[in-house]
Amino acid sequence: MTSSEDRSDKDLHLVYEDPQFAARSATAAALRRLGNAFVRHRLEEGDLSALQEWAQSTAQALELSEPIARPSDYFERRYTDPRPPDGSEVIAFSDRTFSGPANPMGVEVELRRDGEGVLSKVIFGAAFESAPGRVHGGAVSALVDDTMGYLMIVLGEAAYTARLEVDYQGGVPIDTPVWFRAQESHRDGRKLLVTLTVSPDKDGVPDVTAAPLITAEGLFIIPSIRDSG
Repeated sequence: MTSSEDRSDKDLHLVYEDPQFAARSATAAALRRLGNAFVRHRLEEGDLSALQEWAQSTAQALELSEPIARPSDYFERRYTDPRPPDGSEVIAFSDRTFSGPANPMGVEVELRRDGEGVLSKVIFGAAFESAPGRVHGGAVSALVDDTMGYLMIVLGEAAYTARLEVDYQGGVPIDTPVWFRAQESHRDGRKLLVTLTVSPDKDGVPDVTAAPLITAEGLFIIPSIRDSG
């Protein structure tokens, strides 16, 4: 995966700048590691109490600071900002739900523009395990929706998810890279149909010879904001 230090170069297309991007991403990565380790391992009672006290006091200190508001021009900028360069890593805002590198409750994701589509390398940690060794289907579905949402940024469209259909053909493994690929398949007025596949990893790239683990289709609706300016 791309480290927070690597993500500071010109290869990164960050829609909303974060002056603390590298530091917040590195801290969130450490907290994600802690969360996954906490799920997988057990501590002595005294260590649990100490960890709880640290978490509570740290959260209390954070809650006294000014909260970060979500940007209000999230959709409008789709029609004013340049599209991400082909091959660049794309991040909407640093703590985006599920995939933001500065979100400690998210997943390890590296998503790039791939022509007119998106290709995302994803690693689910132990916190997302359901059946032994397999990612919870709801977590997979969340990343399906998120990846399709990123396609809208690549296409320069603002759109809401109207329908999402996910076909679980195989289990998605934890602690192992998988590849999400999404692309537009059809457009009818303000309706945009997106298809997505999840493929296993083979030597650091998608294994195109293997059957997909997941196939999905999403219907996105472009709101009238585009027509009104």
